[in-house]
Amino acid sequence: PLILHDEGLDEETRAGFLATTREQVERLTKLAADLLDLSRMDAGRLRVEQEEVVLADAARVLVDELTPLAESTGHRLVLEADDRAWALADEERVLQIGRSLAVNALTHTPPGTEIVITTALRAGRAELAVSDDGPGIPREHAERIFDRFYRVEGPHASGSGLGLAIARQLAERMGGTVELGGATERTTFTLSLPAAAVQAGELAVST
Repeated sequence: PLILHDEGLDEETRAGFLATTREQVERLTKLAADLLDLSRMDAGRLRVEQEEVVLADAARVLVDELTPLAESTGHRLVLEADDRAWALADEERVLQIGRSLAVNALTHTPPGTEIVITTALRAGRAELAVSDDGPGIPREHAERIFDRFYRVEGPHASGSGLGLAIARQLAERMGGTVELGGATERTTFTLSLPAAAVQAGELAVST
């Protein structure tokens, strides 16, 4: 912007303008990517791969990637990984969903909140869950948070309201689901996917 070239601006003010501009560009870039994903899904042109994905490895990537953000916002990010949880899915889309769920928790909970990323194998399904001990989601909003453009207003509200809608649709494209847990003491979003056949075979041999 032309204002950044104003010689009367001190460096602190100039840096503030640059930071704000950078945030706006990142927000618009994310919105454009989300809208592109939605348009591709609506047109049936979004391709998802089917490959063996170790969810614990994906969870470790997410924790490594998001720990600096968690530290900057005063959150505690914890990993509880079960290496047996292998899914038949698209690894990049699993990361996209996990990232969306974790960033959602970091964004919509106050500092001091603990956020736990968990992987597990349950009843032939491989799961990646993100839970937090924040204030929770009001019951009247719980059924609508997966709707496009729906946002729960409040002191920590932000974003376009597309993240959870895209996460659920991506999960469904991989034969999975994304659900909000019913526990009252923690808010938990769980990505459930078909377990990889190789993992199911290994379990059968071990038993």
